[in-house]
Amino acid sequence: MDMAQLESHNRFDLEESIRQEVRDWSKQTLELPNDDLGGMSACPYAKKTWEAHQVLMTFKRTTSFVDVFKSLESYDDTYRIHIVIDLDYEEDGVQFHNRVEALNYAISNGVFGDRDLWIMGSHPDDEANEAIESDTFEELNDVSYAMLYIQRLKDLQNAVHKLKNTDYYSFVFGDEEPPHVFQLRERFYNQLAE
Repeated sequence: MDMAQLESHNRFDLEESIRQEVRDWSKQTLELPNDDLGGMSACPYAKKTWEAHQVLMTFKRTTSFVDVFKSLESYDDTYRIHIVIDLDYEEDGVQFHNRVEALNYAISNGVFGDRDLWIMGSHPDDEANEAIESDTFEELNDVSYAMLYIQRLKDLQNAVHKLKNTDYYSFVFGDEEPPHVFQLRERFYNQLAE
């Protein structure tokens, strides 16, 4: 096997390992009923989306965001969520999240054509959310990566509005105001109707 074939083989193995790890993480942290959330799961829509094969996972292997831009410009509605595994993410978590917010402003301003999209991110240095941590989840590899989640903004906000009729957000936020990003997302959603 020549070096290029070996790299390709290892790349495939790594990607499959990460795909499985993300799927296991979702099953064990997002989909199971959680006592801290009043018996609801951390993401009430995750299990159904995975079971319907509506999750697309791709990989970003360079510092360039060209692949993310392409995903935003040609969003595939076959999938309800597109997860971009970022293997060459910014080391600074604040910088990473600032870039995600800047992408959402660009989406809202029509830079990628379709304004009905929203991108969220998780960075390896983000503080753990105790409500969704799993004691049983074990990582399958030692590769560190960030994740970018791209969804239809209308679908996301419709789901949020349904959950507002439950106690879900009282468990998530307690007496605190929703974070800035929730308010920004609602504002961009309202702008779609304008």
